[in-house]
Amino acid sequence: MNDGQARPAAFCIVANVRDETARGCSGTEIHRGAGHFPPGAKVWVLPPQWGDGGDQVIVVGYHRGTRGRGLARIVIPRRHLTRFRVQGLYSPALISALTRPLAELGWDSPPRQWETRQQAEQIAAIWQHRATAGKQ
Repeated sequence: MNDGQARPAAFCIVANVRDETARGCSGTEIHRGAGHFPPGAKVWVLPPQWGDGGDQVIVVGYHRGTRGRGLARIVIPRRHLTRFRVQGLYSPALISALTRPLAELGWDSPPRQWETRQQAEQIAAIWQHRATAGKQ
């Protein structure tokens, strides 16, 4: 049955960059946003790619100062993110940025994606609980 609405190609966790992030050796340097992304920026978050439990995550978002152009893919601490939730992926440019091989990390294969919407929703709920409890 076709209800006339486009179906997402996949599902992904999305989050927003915290207004203030602590950086530096002792975490005493307070910055607005997270380097490449301004405060409140929406980023799409890939599942953990290595064995740190998702403390460092690969995100894709519109780079600071590009006014909605120029997707950047970087690794950032998950503690710099908040408001974790799941959304469908429709944009071919975004899907390409999320699935292209991780050459910057020396990997020839594409990064792991969320296997199901349910998996992404479960992890988003855990991460959001930790973000609000201050236990990143």
